[in-house]
Amino acid sequence: MEVQQHQADAVVVGSGYAGSIAALRLAEAGVDTLVLERGRRWPVSERGDTFTTQADPGGPDGRASWLSPSSPLTDKTLDVYTGVLESLDGDGLTMIAAAGVGGASLLSNATMVEPSAELFRQAFGDVLDHEEMTGTWYPQARELIGCSPIPKDVYDSDFYAAARSFADQLTRAGIPYELVDLAVDWDVIRAEMAGTRVAAEIAGLNLFGVNSGAQRSVDRTILARAEATGRVEVRPLSVVTAIRPAGNGHVVEYDTIDERGTVLARHHIATGNLVLAAGTLGTTRLLMRAKAAGALPDLPDALGTKVGNSEVITARTGMPENNPTQGGPSSILVKDWQDNPYAPVTLLNFPWPDAPSGQGWITTIGACPSPALGSFRYDSAKDDVVLSWPVDDPRVTRMASAVQDTLERLNTANPGSRTAFAKVGTTGGNVVGGVPLGIVTDDRGAVRGYRGLYVVDSSLLHGSSGSVPPALTVAAVAARVVSRLVPAVVRAR
Repeated sequence: MEVQQHQADAVVVGSGYAGSIAALRLAEAGVDTLVLERGRRWPVSERGDTFTTQADPGGPDGRASWLSPSSPLTDKTLDVYTGVLESLDGDGLTMIAAAGVGGASLLSNATMVEPSAELFRQAFGDVLDHEEMTGTWYPQARELIGCSPIPKDVYDSDFYAAARSFADQLTRAGIPYELVDLAVDWDVIRAEMAGTRVAAEIAGLNLFGVNSGAQRSVDRTILARAEATGRVEVRPLSVVTAIRPAGNGHVVEYDTIDERGTVLARHHIATGNLVLAAGTLGTTRLLMRAKAAGALPDLPDALGTKVGNSEVITARTGMPENNPTQGGPSSILVKDWQDNPYAPVTLLNFPWPDAPSGQGWITTIGACPSPALGSFRYDSAKDDVVLSWPVDDPRVTRMASAVQDTLERLNTANPGSRTAFAKVGTTGGNVVGGVPLGIVTDDRGAVRGYRGLYVVDSSLLHGSSGSVPPALTVAAVAARVVSRLVPAVVRAR
C-alpha cells in the first residue's frame, strides 16, 4: 500500500479535553493545526440512537467497544466496530480509554470539580502552584467546558428522587456534600423530562454516550470553536502507529481506517510541532513504542511511571424506594475530606439502570487520594504496553477502608440501610499518569531531550487528581501547559 506524504505546521494527536484546548489555542495564535483522532465522529441524531445503551434490545452492540468483540462493561459478545471504549487488561487492573472525536468528554459522568489546596498539593507536590491553578486555570477550564450544578426544578423532579434521598441521608450523618458542577445542557435535560428528547440522562443511560445531546462534549464545544476558526482540520478514523524525529521536527505515521478497522490508506506527515493528547493510555503507548523502537531512545527512564487509579465503587440498599435507575448524571458530590480516619473520600451518586426493582439503592462512584504506584512497561511480543497496578498493596487497600468508613457512618445514621458492596475499582476509567509533568516533560509539557514534542493530557498527572474525578484537572493542566507551549510553537514557525 502506497504511503501518502504530508506536512503540517502543528499536529495534535487526540481530540478530548486536552487535545481540543490545544487545537483551539494554536488556531487562535494563527497556527494551522491538524488533529488526528483514531475514533469516529458521533453526531447526535434526531432519532436519539447515536450511541448504544444498556437498554437496547439484546444489550449493547459494537458501538460500546473499540475494535474488540468484548468489553468489561458487558457480558455480550460484540460485533467488531470502532466503538467508544477501548479496554486494556493489565496486572491488577483493566483500564478503559475513550475513542471518538471528543474523547472521554463523550461519555464521562461530566463531573467538574477541583480538589482542595491540601489534596492538590498531595497530588502534585511542587510541580504546580495551587494558587496559580485555582486563580487562573481551573476557572478557564470551567469557562471553556461550560458547566453548572443541577437547577432546582430538575433536582426537585421525580427523576432525581435518588439524589435527594442521598442528600437527606448525608445530612443525617453529618457528612459534607454539595451540588457539583456538571458539563451538561440543562435545557436538554428538561426536554428529556418533557418527552421531546429521548430519555438518556434521566433514564441513567450515559455509559456509552448520551443520545439526547445533553452532554456538553468537546466535539460540540471547544473543538467546534477550534474548527470554526478555519485553521483546524480534524481527521477521524486516523490511527497513529508511530512517531519519530525528522529534521527539525517529527514524522507521524498513521493509518486511515474504516469503521470495522480495515486499513484504507497509510500516511506519513512531517511537522515541526507535535502535541500528544491521546490520553494516559494512548500517549504513553506511543512514547514507549517509540523508545523501544529506537526512534526516541533518550526518553527519560521515568516514562511509564507515576500511574494511579483512584476509582472506588459502592452500592447501598435497605432504604425506601427512591427511583435509583433514573436521574443522571451524578449531581451530589460527597466531600468526606476531614473526618475520615483513613483517607479523604469523594463520592458521586449515579443512576444504576440494573438496580433491582422495588428496592431503594444508592450507587456511588468516587475517588480517594491515589498513590502513584502503577506503571506501564513495553511488551515487545505484543508491541504494546502492559499496565501493572498493585491492587493488594496496603496503600491501595487503605482506600477501600476509607470508603467503608464513610458508608458505615451513613448506615448508622440511616437505620435499615446497609452496604451491598464497596471496592476499589478493578476496571478503571480514571487512570492517570505515565508521562509525569516536570519529570518526563518540563512545565510546558515539552518532552525532555526532543525539540517540538509536547504532551498536554492526563498522562501528565502524578497518578492522582487530588481525590476528585480528573476531568476538570486534566482540562486545567492542559490550559496551563498549552499557554506556555503556544508561544514556542509560534516562534518556531
